[in-house]
Amino acid sequence: MRRLASLVFALACALSACAAAADFPSKPLRIIVPFPPGGGTDLMSRLLAPGLAASLGQPVLVENRSGAGGNIASAAVASAAPDGHTLLTIGPHLAIAVPMYKKLPFDTRRDLAPVAMVGEVPLALLVGPKLQANTVAELVALLRRDPGKLNFSSNGIGATPHMAGELFLYQTRTSAVHVPYRGGADAEQAVIGGDAAFLFENVAVTLPIIRSGRLRALAVASSARSPLLPEVPTMIEAGFPDFVVTAWFGLATTGGTPPETVARLESAVKKLLSEPETRALFEKQNMALRYMGSKDFGAFIDAEIVKWTAAVKFSGATVE
Repeated sequence: MRRLASLVFALACALSACAAAADFPSKPLRIIVPFPPGGGTDLMSRLLAPGLAASLGQPVLVENRSGAGGNIASAAVASAAPDGHTLLTIGPHLAIAVPMYKKLPFDTRRDLAPVAMVGEVPLALLVGPKLQANTVAELVALLRRDPGKLNFSSNGIGATPHMAGELFLYQTRTSAVHVPYRGGADAEQAVIGGDAAFLFENVAVTLPIIRSGRLRALAVASSARSPLLPEVPTMIEAGFPDFVVTAWFGLATTGGTPPETVARLESAVKKLLSEPETRALFEKQNMALRYMGSKDFGAFIDAEIVKWTAAVKFSGATVE
């Protein structure tokens, strides 16, 4: 009798979940952005919101909840009702947080459900105009000649540019001193002024400075050359076949959300990214669209966690 009651309860729950999924969305949706307004993650979210609202038939609100390297926003979505109405903008910070933080208030792959990848921007390996290195190989030679004597800059400990630098040192078996700055502009200025030898930074952000000649791009860290810098080789072409680092963007929702609801969100994103107007909006911001469905996106995130775990361990950086 108890077994029958359990089966009846499970069936009722399943039917309730199916009904909820069929009614989705039944209220406005929120996209929670883990960083302050004005950055690439925020911009991507605000570009997507109107199109998703039109497709889903409900308003889509963008809410910024910054702090703790993105973990405050991630924890908020992880603990939300698993009904698909709360979305999270995610990127490399989510994968970096897994090895970086000794204790997270959520389980990345259990408490968050990938919806879709949306786009990406490659990072570039940048040096100043006076540095005597015109190729990646020449920079590596400088680092090996003076191990631990040169600096590299970033916009903060644990950020993607910092971890990209650590991954570079790890793969080249070289050493340099990491100098974190309060923001990307200060980190770039350190390289321009010669206080740091190199940095990795988002191509879309640094493109005007690169074109002005104040920073030189030795390579881009995408799997293929960037249309923004077609003359610049990839790190793969420079002899590092496993070095692919992009500022990727995607959406996730709360873990346990019914698969039918995740599929509805995934379909809405796919439809939106197929529209020429969306492509034009992203290209105007120097962002490349890259769609990946929920299943493939989940596998991609798993691979990112493995990659960044190696870099974090090499760097020795941890956060309590």
